[in-house]
Amino acid sequence: MKKILVPTDFSKYSQYALEVAADIALKTNAEIMLLHANEKMVTATPLAEYYLYDKAIEDEYLDMVTESLKKTLTEIADNGKFARVRIQTAVIGGPMASVIEEVVKDHAIDLIVMGTRGASGLEEFLVGSNTEKIIRRAQCPVLAVPIAVKAFSKIVFPTTLKDDQLKAFHTLASLQGIFNGDISLLYLNNPAHFENDEAIEAQKNQLVAMSGLKNATLYVSKQNVFNEEDAILSFAHEHNADLIVMATHQRRGLAHLLVGSMTEDTVNHSDIPVLSISIK
Repeated sequence: MKKILVPTDFSKYSQYALEVAADIALKTNAEIMLLHANEKMVTATPLAEYYLYDKAIEDEYLDMVTESLKKTLTEIADNGKFARVRIQTAVIGGPMASVIEEVVKDHAIDLIVMGTRGASGLEEFLVGSNTEKIIRRAQCPVLAVPIAVKAFSKIVFPTTLKDDQLKAFHTLASLQGIFNGDISLLYLNNPAHFENDEAIEAQKNQLVAMSGLKNATLYVSKQNVFNEEDAILSFAHEHNADLIVMATHQRRGLAHLLVGSMTEDTVNHSDIPVLSISIK
């Protein structure tokens, strides 16, 4: 863990994310990149023959961003615990999801930590949250933080236990120095494919052995589950989880429209932090 990206819009959710990222940086001696995507520049793009750009408004906005970044850095530095955390700042123009995707590639980002307020109803259907878009496109794990967090002592990892989950098991095992709580592996029986307990346990043991995952206990639903998202969130709350870890195929385009993403849906509706790991 060398570089952690924290996108900010200066909301309380961004502050939650920065504090979590700073705690991770302390454990790993990583550097934080605090990024603000200047989406105002998008509205200044020429459209046909009509072009509106007010430099005074742009300058005023950038002044606000500069002051907000200074305030954020001062607040984090005033917390004695985080005084030694290395933070660089950046302001880049463009849509947030696109900016973050490029920054991850150009700066070899290892982890994105971002605040989220989720999305629901018509907003979710038409637009979705920025976090959802970034989960779909990022090449590194994304930790979505909807609340203030002090520790990750109880972790829930819903998994199909299929072979394609091995990458997620490996990644979580490599992060156990950071997210070092007890891990509850949650297997939800699907109505179309109901496994017996022996087969499920064998699959779990194989993935754990191959990945080196520690402190993992398997929980198997005793009945068919028709709404997996509700089942995951219910289980997480019943077990007082601090973190939900989910593998994602990062489906895009028609595949995303037709199949959707359980990870993105969970992030949109969860009041518990969610760590998404790409297995694409």
